[in-house]
Order: sequence, then C-alpha cells, then structure tokens
Amino acid sequence: MEPDGGRTGRVVAGYLIVQAAVGVALWVAWTWSPTVRSWFELAADRPAVMDAFAVADLGAAVSGSVVSAWGFWRGAAWAVPAVAFTAGTLVYPTLFLVGWVSLEGTGALCLAIMIPPSILTSWIAWQSRRRQHRSLADR
Repeated sequence: MEPDGGRTGRVVAGYLIVQAAVGVALWVAWTWSPTVRSWFELAADRPAVMDAFAVADLGAAVSGSVVSAWGFWRGAAWAVPAVAFTAGTLVYPTLFLVGWVSLEGTGALCLAIMIPPSILTSWIAWQSRRRQHRSLADR
C-alpha cells in the first residue's frame, strides 16, 4: 500500500479512480432518474436531505479519491494523508447513515453502498501509513 508508484500503488490508484467514477455515476443516476433516486431516498418528502450530501460527495470524496489516486500513481508521500482525508470523507457520512437508518428506517440502500468504500479506503489509509512509517523507521 506504500505510495511507491509501483504495482501496488497503481492497483490502489486504479481502485480509487473506480471509486470516484462510481460516486459521479451515482449522482448522475440520482439526478436523471426519479426511479433510481427513489430506491436511495432518505426522506421522500424532503429531497434536500439527500441533496445536501452532493457537495461533500462530489467536492470531497470524489475529488479526494482522484487526488489520492494521482498521488499513489506517482508514488508521492502526500498520497498517505490524501487517502486518509478521503477515508474520513467516506466514514463520516456512513456513520451518519447508520444513525439515520436506525432512527428513520429509510436509506438502507444508501448505507449499504457506503460501507464497502468506507472500509476499503480506511484500510488503504491504515496500511499505507503503516508501511510508510515502517520504511521511515528502516532508514
């Protein structure tokens, strides 16, 4: 997971690009298809509840995934804090959705699609930091 620009770094970069593309595709689908949107809606009578996530999703999670991917591809040391930031942009709304689904009983599909990227990106951040720390200690 070390941002060494080698094979592992490129696999991580590929995953992060796919993650960003899926994030954009979901917002496009939710915007263009009322049927698809209805499957994920948090509060059917208040679409602004779900819309409020757009800025954070597109502005932080998607862009963070792209920036992190670029860093891993290049082997830049800053890829580690970038992917940690990205993990945070995914974990926070996931935890919000845990509470929302528990209290409101809606949005389970939204929660379900947030769990895998939250776990995978957090794991990448954790492993990258461990390996970076280990390589610095070896110097």
